Amino acid sequence: MQIYVVRHGETNVNVENRINSTNDDDLNEKGIREATELREIVKDIDYDFIISSPLVRAKHTAELLNAKEKEIILDKRLQERDAGTYTKTSIDDIDSYDWWNVYPQKDYGNAEKVLDVISRVHEFLDEIKEKYKDKNIILVTHGGISKTINCYFTGIPKDGNISTYSHNHCEILTYKL
Repeated sequence: MQIYVVRHGETNVNVENRINSTNDDDLNEKGIREATELREIVKDIDYDFIISSPLVRAKHTAELLNAKEKEIILDKRLQERDAGTYTKTSIDDIDSYDWWNVYPQKDYGNAEKVLDVISRVHEFLDEIKEKYKDKNIILVTHGGISKTINCYFTGIPKDGNISTYSHNHCEILTYKL
């Protein structure tokens, strides 16, 4: 079983260097172009279906890259971390190391905790590993969720910081389950 992890295309909130979170904005022109270009690469991938975050930017990316017109399944567990009151806050206004640390020094109030995000994503991966063991799947998701997927395969760093892992817009990462 192969899973191909794709981060959605660019949005205006990304360009503004703000925390997108569960904000439901669509792709900008560059994001549409990125996803359309990715379609050419996806044509050569043997995939059975796509599972996407239900947020518009991910869903739109999934629709644009779906070269083989396979089924697209929406799953809320692939939705970006809920930043609570930090949604659309400038990334420069937070300590990214602490924000993406499983042992944060700061209390981020109503923002979803990193360990909770990791838990929901790892539960999702455990489920698809059993349910679709003979399938190849494209997952279309978000930068933060991609960080937690990486933790599934490499483990959580000893210092708890998962912020060093990055995933470019419309880049494909491949994992074997």
